[in-house]
Amino acid sequence: MFRKMRNQMKIVIIIVLAAMLGGGLWAAGVSLFSGQNVPAEAALAVAKVNGQTITLYDLYLTHLRFAQELEMQQGPLTERMHEALRYQALQALVDSILVNQEIEKRKITASKGEVDAELQQIVDLFGSEEDFRQQLKNAGLSEETLRRQLEHQIKVDKLQDQILAHVPVSEEEIRAAYERVRTKHILIRPEGSSDEDWAAAENRAWEVYAQVTPENFAELAETYSDDSSSTSGGDLGYIYRGKTVPEFEEAAFSLAVGQISEPVRSTYGYHIITVTDRMEPEGEDFEQSRAELEKQLRWEKGQEEISAWLEQMRESAEIVVMEHRLNAYKAMQAGNYEDAVHYYKLALEEEPGNGYINSFLGDAYHGLGDLEAAIEQYTLAAEKEATDYTLLYSLGKLYEEAEDIDRAVEQYIKAAELVPGDIFALLTLYYSVTALERWEDAKAIEKLIEEFQEQQQALLQEQAAAEAAEGEAEELPELVEELEEAPAPVEEEPAEAAESAPEN
Repeated sequence: MFRKMRNQMKIVIIIVLAAMLGGGLWAAGVSLFSGQNVPAEAALAVAKVNGQTITLYDLYLTHLRFAQELEMQQGPLTERMHEALRYQALQALVDSILVNQEIEKRKITASKGEVDAELQQIVDLFGSEEDFRQQLKNAGLSEETLRRQLEHQIKVDKLQDQILAHVPVSEEEIRAAYERVRTKHILIRPEGSSDEDWAAAENRAWEVYAQVTPENFAELAETYSDDSSSTSGGDLGYIYRGKTVPEFEEAAFSLAVGQISEPVRSTYGYHIITVTDRMEPEGEDFEQSRAELEKQLRWEKGQEEISAWLEQMRESAEIVVMEHRLNAYKAMQAGNYEDAVHYYKLALEEEPGNGYINSFLGDAYHGLGDLEAAIEQYTLAAEKEATDYTLLYSLGKLYEEAEDIDRAVEQYIKAAELVPGDIFALLTLYYSVTALERWEDAKAIEKLIEEFQEQQQALLQEQAAAEAAEGEAEELPELVEELEEAPAPVEEEPAEAAESAPEN
């Protein structure tokens, strides 16, 4: 089971990584390069590691991957965040080259048989080989591309094994890593943080415990549990040691299959726990998983050593960075603001129309304590990047620091006018103005907030009206159908009608 989980993760990582590195991103990256000779510009060297070149295109692809991953978590990124990601991308490329150079130095290889075995494990995860090939096609990959990725990963794994060969892993650790229990729970959360709230939660937990049996556990979880797992009868799946809160872990691993715990208190509330299955460290599956478990544990324990090894490799390597912005960012991170000013000025000579470089130069001046120069650069940045309210906001903060409140408020109001549809930005700017006790000036932003709210209310009303109309349109055919199916009224015969008529 452990091997299967690891392989499933492996295929996700490999296919996503290979897809990201595929040639399909070339078209997406063209807009990055301003010159007419795009291939030549993309091939420009931004850094060298022991003589091996990192190109502008290499940097772009890695930066793009990092940005996509972060945007999935946080939404749109600011230019300052992109500047940091570009440097992180450079560091990742440097580390990758150092690892590959060490693999070559140690003459680490991956045999065809090893690659075949890894590939077969991945194929086995699919319903059929045909399904596997279809998934490769959907990801824009060829089998040869995947084989190259597998070959490289095998070499990297072997290098890590060599670096961490001395890290001890005990039999007890291996057994604990394999052991797992499948649990269900009913969670009773306190309504507040007071002692009374916790006491009330405990009482409710004991009331539920008095009713619970193995047969009705799922039903009571759906009824009483305050956890999202309630919809699945409290099922949490398999858990293993070290991956949950200690109180829950201790109780869960002490239970036999079918046994139900008394209420157990944790930071989340009171848990009533039952175990539906156990996987003990014994038998054929455990023995087959032993080597993988030992390797995984060694890697987990050796992460600090890997980091230290990489740092040592960086220090001993000849790393030359040619791009001025990357050198400037490195200097900023080290607090070398004079160097940062020097490199950002050089970067501006290469990209005079890029206002964001002005803002970064402003940050460097601010680090030097030169507030006047910082304001000058942010003013230029806001002029060049006229649609980015964040530059005006930062400029306002600089004016505040310079105790020029009138100009600070002016920047905040200008910024608000750029984002009439961004309620969060408007509120931030409104609070910035009111914090300065400029109540009259704040009314301009307050008006924008009110207009936004009115627009949202109108949209909601339109949506409600459209949904109501759609509902009526859906009901009309049903009503017509009901009328058509209804029995026709029975007409009385004339004689019967006469008999039933009231007498005068």
